[in-house]
Amino acid sequence: MRTVLMLAAVVALTGGLTACGAESGSSAPSTTTQHSATYSSDAPSTPLPSSAPDAGSPGAGSPGAGSPGAGSPGAGSPDTEAPDTPKPTTAPAPNKDGFTTVDAGNYLLDGGYYFQSPTGNIMCGILTAAPYGVGCQLAKANIISPKLPNCTDAPNRKVAAHLYEGKSELLCTSQGIFVGIPQDGSPAGGAVLNYGQSLTVNGYTCDSSSQGVRCMAGGHGFAISADDQHAF
Repeated sequence: MRTVLMLAAVVALTGGLTACGAESGSSAPSTTTQHSATYSSDAPSTPLPSSAPDAGSPGAGSPGAGSPGAGSPGAGSPDTEAPDTPKPTTAPAPNKDGFTTVDAGNYLLDGGYYFQSPTGNIMCGILTAAPYGVGCQLAKANIISPKLPNCTDAPNRKVAAHLYEGKSELLCTSQGIFVGIPQDGSPAGGAVLNYGQSLTVNGYTCDSSSQGVRCMAGGHGFAISADDQHAF
């Protein structure tokens, strides 16, 4: 009897385990499938790494976005052109002897070109009318050339020098031949030809220096000062 009961209990237990296994086997796939579907839809997706920088990082956007912008120094061409550089003024070039040529128009007076030394002691004129050419005369002579024995500082015996058509000479004059008389009543003598300046008119060139005035044309001329007068 005990044996029969034990067998009955074993049989009952075996049937219960079979039923539980079948239920588990029939529902497991659907549970697994549902779990898998739930996992794949609800789990947050992990972004894949990308080599492209995001919008907030340097270099984002179109190619060249990291280069200097329009407002950066050196970006593109400037908005406005640089102001024109003032051109340097050209000063008159010195002649072969180092004198600076002046504008002859500043010395034109009553049909001639008249000038005087800075001291006013030498007065000269380049005259357009023949036969005067170019000449200078002294207001006062300290030393008179021995070639002018009759010259003095008297108003009618002034020391002078003259050049015309290739002939140069020393002479005495009783008139202000080479002295410009301004029309406005200002002192005679013409405009000042400063030391280091040169005046050229009608082929005659006169240079002014602290040693006196030298005038020449075609290799001939004269030099005149209070202490020296000679023709060449």
